[in-house]
Amino acid sequence: MRGLQKIGPVDRHIATKLKKFRVEQGVGLEELGELVGVSFQQIQKYEKAQNKVTASNLFQIAHALNQPINAFFDGLKISGKYYTIKINSEKKRKKESDEMNKDLLPLIRSFNLIENVQLKRQIVSLVREISGPHYRKKSKHIYS
Repeated sequence: MRGLQKIGPVDRHIATKLKKFRVEQGVGLEELGELVGVSFQQIQKYEKAQNKVTASNLFQIAHALNQPINAFFDGLKISGKYYTIKINSEKKRKKESDEMNKDLLPLIRSFNLIENVQLKRQIVSLVREISGPHYRKKSKHIYS
């Protein structure tokens, strides 16, 4: 037996959007259920936020109702006790990732162009030496 699924604000938002889109399109519960491959009772439970909609079913529902998948999330607020996403930290993390990629990608491309396997091993060894105690041997590299 599956554990109880906690219905949160996102699930209720999706439920509201689902019913709105279904009614706007003039699609009945039974018809939508057939298109998605679930019973009309299941669609009813989705609309009342009694059950969570799985990602695959939401994808099929969006297709059946001629809606982009993101339409079910439009108007959703990222705030409150349910969400711990900090927009500023996400922006900072993205900026740091972009900066790292800007430095790392040319290095990777150049390294991949080296044909001498022995030389590649020596370069990897040199970089490990330079990085010192920060290098972790958890990840195996093909040149180890």
